[in-house]
Amino acid sequence: MGNILVCDDERSICELLDIALRRDGHKVETVTGGEAAKRKIDSALFDVIVTDIKMPGVDGVEVLRHAHQISPESAVILMTAVDDYEAAVQAVKAGGATDYIRKSPGLVDEVKLAIARSLTKVSLSRQNFALRRDAATRNSLDNIVGVSPALEKLKQTIRKWYRLHRSPQEEVWVVAYQVIRQD
Repeated sequence: MGNILVCDDERSICELLDIALRRDGHKVETVTGGEAAKRKIDSALFDVIVTDIKMPGVDGVEVLRHAHQISPESAVILMTAVDDYEAAVQAVKAGGATDYIRKSPGLVDEVKLAIARSLTKVSLSRQNFALRRDAATRNSLDNIVGVSPALEKLKQTIRKWYRLHRSPQEEVWVVAYQVIRQD
């Protein structure tokens, strides 16, 4: 389950979401203002941040911006009590919220669904990063076994080509194959 931060200036909304999300097995922290949310984001890693847009002082869009700056892998879900087209546009310009929810009688279910989608996205993003890191390690020229002048020349050619073309690591192997076929 996820590590969730809930930020809303209405304490009752924080308490409602805290209870519902804890029942689903999430670790939940709540704050009742944007400034407090920013401090929490500075001090801990959250998978998902659920924040109201309209709050006194620091609003939800500023919390979104701060979250993306400090913890870009965290998903941010914005909530609002009113249909606010301008706030939605600001949220998109600020880096994009993962979801945008209008407060309604079905708020808890909508937030749970948005969190589930967000956690799936965060998980896939982390897996993708790990797989790319592992692939880059496996595809390193340093993993080639053997020592010979021809092999060293091949490695130098590949490194030079890679620096010139700035292509993804996987394409380096295509070039290596082409170099080998030419010799």
